[in-house]
Amino acid sequence: MGTSQGLTLKTTPQWSSAKRAMTGLLNDFENEAKLENFMQKFYQALGNDGIFTGTTTSGGSGGGTNTRSHGGGGTSSHGSCGGGSKGRRSFGRAGASTATNLLGFFSNVRDNGLSQAIELANTIGVEVPQSPRDLINFLCGLSSVDTDANFDSEAANAAQRKLLSEIFKSCENMTDVEEIIKQADKDTIDAWIIDFEVNYIIEYQGSLFQSHIFDKAQDPDKVAGQIRRWLHSKLDKRLSDEMKHINLFSQEGKRFAESLTAKILDIWKL
Repeated sequence: MGTSQGLTLKTTPQWSSAKRAMTGLLNDFENEAKLENFMQKFYQALGNDGIFTGTTTSGGSGGGTNTRSHGGGGTSSHGSCGGGSKGRRSFGRAGASTATNLLGFFSNVRDNGLSQAIELANTIGVEVPQSPRDLINFLCGLSSVDTDANFDSEAANAAQRKLLSEIFKSCENMTDVEEIIKQADKDTIDAWIIDFEVNYIIEYQGSLFQSHIFDKAQDPDKVAGQIRRWLHSKLDKRLSDEMKHINLFSQEGKRFAESLTAKILDIWKL
C-alpha cells in the first residue's frame, strides 16, 4: 500500500480531518462506520483541490479537461497534495489515462491479435516483450512515459501492475495472454476496470497517508486489504449494474472510464 516515498499532506482543515479519520480507521479498520467516515473526509479533502472528471466534449477550442473544484485549489508539487486550479495534478487524471490506454490495448488485441496490438502500442521503440512478465513491464513503462512523474501517475501505474499480474497469473506464454484477453466477456472486462479503480484509489491513499500508516498501523497490508474488500463490497454490484449497457470499447465507454474515479468518489459526497 503506497509508494516508496512519503508525501507531505497539506495543512488545511480538510486534510487534517482526513488524517484524523485515517487515525480512527487504523485503530479499528474493520469498523464500517469508520471506513465510511474516512472516505467522506478523503473526498472532502480531494474536492477542495480538484477531482478529475474526464475530458470535456464541448465548449472552447480543443476541449481541455474538466475538474471538480471546491474552494481555493492552488498549485502543487511532487511532494505536496493538491489538484491545482487547472487540474494538472488532480486525482483521477492518471487513472483515466491508464484505464483508457488499457482498454485500447485490450480492444486492439481482440481485433488485431497480440503482436499487432504491441506494435501499435510501441510508439517509443522499446524492446518487444517476449513473456507475460515482459508485457506487464512494457505496458507499465508506456504509462510512465505518457504521464507526469507524480503520485497520481505512480498510483495508477501500481494499480495497473496489480491488475495485469492478476489477469496473467496463469499465463505461461504470450499465446496464453492473447487467449485470455480474447476470451474475456463483457462482465470480465467490466470487472477488470472496477478492480483497477479500487486498487488505484487504495494506492493513492497509501501514498498520501504512508508515513501516518506505518507509524500507527501494526500491519499496513492488512489495513489495505480490508479497505479493498470493503470498497469492492460497495462498488462491484453498483458499478456493474451501471455498466451493463455501456460498451467500454466505444467512445461512450471511453468517456465513462475517464470519469469513473470521480463517479466512485461522488458516492461519499455529503
